Amino acid sequence: MKFRSLFSLALVLCFLSAPAAQAAQKRNVLYEGIITRRYPKSYTNVYDRMDSENGKVVKTMSAGNSIQILDVYPGWVSIQLGSGVGYVMRHRIDVTSNPDPITTPNYPIVAMPYYAVIDRDVEVKADKSAESETLSLLTEGARVAIEGFEDGWAVVIHKRVYGYINTNDLTEILPVASTVETADAETPIAVFNSFYNDNPDRIVNLGVCCKYISHVVLPGQTMNFNNDVSPFSAANGYRLAPVLKDGETKMGYGGGSCQVSSTLWDALMQLPGITVLRRNPHGDNAASYLPHGMDAASGTNTQNFIFRNDYDFPIRIDASTHDLALFVAIYKEM
Repeated sequence: MKFRSLFSLALVLCFLSAPAAQAAQKRNVLYEGIITRRYPKSYTNVYDRMDSENGKVVKTMSAGNSIQILDVYPGWVSIQLGSGVGYVMRHRIDVTSNPDPITTPNYPIVAMPYYAVIDRDVEVKADKSAESETLSLLTEGARVAIEGFEDGWAVVIHKRVYGYINTNDLTEILPVASTVETADAETPIAVFNSFYNDNPDRIVNLGVCCKYISHVVLPGQTMNFNNDVSPFSAANGYRLAPVLKDGETKMGYGGGSCQVSSTLWDALMQLPGITVLRRNPHGDNAASYLPHGMDAASGTNTQNFIFRNDYDFPIRIDASTHDLALFVAIYKEM
């Protein structure tokens, strides 16, 4: 395995195991929240682990109950539960102290220090085991962002769960520049990717959007996502696919564009020199193809993603789709 990095793979921290609820002292609170009022007559379960099928229900809470959120995972949050910790599914809570929906996702910004270029059939597994469920199959040419390594497995974010790729299947693991000063023409300064379902027309739309946003943004220049990828029409290469309009799923040209704007937003949010001017999150349940709250809706008059490059150098956006993975890399243009 070729591993290009300033650090040894052996030194990469392994920090992504899902912990079980356990006794703990009072910890720093990330957000204040409540059990969502979207389901006013229902009760929300608090589990001892992030597993609604096999976990033990340690408490039930009614709508509007106050909670203190300690950690946010792709599909779960941990909350203070007496002197211990409990786990609640993310869509069952509302954050009440999130300071700025334009620049602050409900799931913390994730820096991706590595990425891999796939050159063989690779399975994204649900657990660190070859016998676990296969979440996605990647083939030669796909690119995937890596959050870290654990027990010989590369850890990726697969929609709202962690996914795992056996590092023995990864021929080339590449670094992301730790600072913009250390970047070169071949080393990105930020990467992110998302996974999607096998809808042929929607996949075409994702590819069209990626083509239109893959360009250079000059210092001080503002990029308007809708302007760059529209009009959403057959003449512009788009197909009819499911799109969210007025709170309902309908068919429309360009369905899927929100996934491209969302994945781009997640890559850019890792860069302090980028100023987000407009970002519209989806509704309460957010977009299912990303951790809860890491989405940036686009495609309508009321939904758009706009940012400005405040670095003193141009940045280049490189976006592509392959298999079921959408990948965005940001480069310092030399």
